[in-house]
This record gives sequence, C-alpha cells and structure tokens, in this order.
Amino acid sequence: MEVKTKFNPGDEVWAMHQNQPRKFRISSIEIILHAPGLRLGRSYLEIYIEEYNDPNKRMNPQHLRFGADQCFATKEELKKHLFKE
Repeated sequence: MEVKTKFNPGDEVWAMHQNQPRKFRISSIEIILHAPGLRLGRSYLEIYIEEYNDPNKRMNPQHLRFGADQCFATKEELKKHLFKE
C-alpha cells in the first residue's frame, strides 16, 4: 500500500488555532490506519506541528496536532474553506 500526502515535513501550512489563522511548519506526519475486525477501515492522516513563530519557544517548541483536512497551503485556501467560497 502506498500513501501519498499533500504536505511533507518542513512544509509551511496554514491552520486555525485559538480562533485565528496561523502559519505553522510541519515537524512530522503520522498515518493511522484503523482495521476493525481485520478489515481495512478508514485511514486518518495526522500532521504534527512545531510552532516556530515565537522566538522564545525555539528551545521548547509547542507541539500541536491537526488533521490533514485542517491544513492548507495558503491563507487564501484556508479562508475559502472557512467561508465555503
């Protein structure tokens, strides 16, 4: 099975955090497959984020988790998703 992701570690993405659009850098990507009853169920892609925006947190970055469907390449894509444009 081959799984392709829209983003890669090191990419910068936009997501909503604390009711504000924020730009983040992806630290890692985890793919979780659920196989209840040995049948391959739904897969879910989780993107782990390290927040680099705050210079005080560089030595101890904040780790956040977002679903792949919550991350966007540009702020405009995020706005379109939020306002269903």
